[in-house]
Amino acid sequence: MEKDKAIKIGLLLVITIGFLYWGFNFLKGKNVFTRTNTYYAYYERIDGLQPSASILLRGYKIGQVTDIYFTNKKYESLTIEMSIDESVEIPENTIAQIFSSDIMGTKSINLIMPYSKDNEDVAILSHNSTLLSDIEGGLQDQVRLEMAPLKKQVELLIEQAAVAIEQIKYVLNESTGEELRSSFVKIQQAVDAIRNSSVTIDSVLSNHNIQNVLAHVENITKTISNKSDDIQEIVDNVASFSNALAQANIAETVLMTDSVLTELNVVLQRVNAGEGSLGTLLQSDELYKNLETSSMNLDKLLRDVKENPKRYVSFPIFNFSRDKKNK
Repeated sequence: MEKDKAIKIGLLLVITIGFLYWGFNFLKGKNVFTRTNTYYAYYERIDGLQPSASILLRGYKIGQVTDIYFTNKKYESLTIEMSIDESVEIPENTIAQIFSSDIMGTKSINLIMPYSKDNEDVAILSHNSTLLSDIEGGLQDQVRLEMAPLKKQVELLIEQAAVAIEQIKYVLNESTGEELRSSFVKIQQAVDAIRNSSVTIDSVLSNHNIQNVLAHVENITKTISNKSDDIQEIVDNVASFSNALAQANIAETVLMTDSVLTELNVVLQRVNAGEGSLGTLLQSDELYKNLETSSMNLDKLLRDVKENPKRYVSFPIFNFSRDKKNK
């Protein structure tokens, strides 16, 4: 009787210890009834990740974080121990990324497996292997990234507003305000002058003489339009003349003329210098004197011939007849 009672107490104690063991491990994130593999990952920071945090693959829970501790006494990094279901094969280069699994900021680990083709052999990590680590930006970091451009725009807007306020202060200054009022008065005067000018222009355009001038201009335009063929013919003739003039060897003619003028200039210089017969003739004073003397003698001779023609002119016919009569 006492033996049966002891056995029952022993069985109850074993069951209680087993339940406590299972509960303790369950609270730690371990499931003693599921066979798992252990993996590790190293992080510089974990942003509040706690033991028993879920390990997800495409949103499906495949394990839990079993332990977290500093890697060394320098506290440079943290080691995360993960327990993952043995049926899940973890390939190489798998990334264990810490992320916020809910709006409250609860941290979990998401496994990001590398992409591989079906016909490509990928090595599978074994028990106690190390995974690559990564940490997703928190909500604060995301808000900071989203707010950074807006912050720059707000700062720029504030600077522009400050400049605008300074300009308004300058405009509202007493002396500047007086200048603005004076400017507005001048602008109004200019507008009035433009209005008066438009009225004057309307009156001028309505004048009968202006209308006649416009009518004449229209007639001239029509005449030019009707004579467009003649004008085109004149333009063609001018173009033909210009082409013929361009084709003419004017340059050679000019060169020949210049050469002739140069030779003539040389001849004239030699004549002026008294060279040659013509130069001697033009430069000789004796020739001039002889010509003058000859001219005077010729003049005397003509006068004497005029006064005494019989002295120089004889009529032999009349003398011959006179001799016959004498015989």
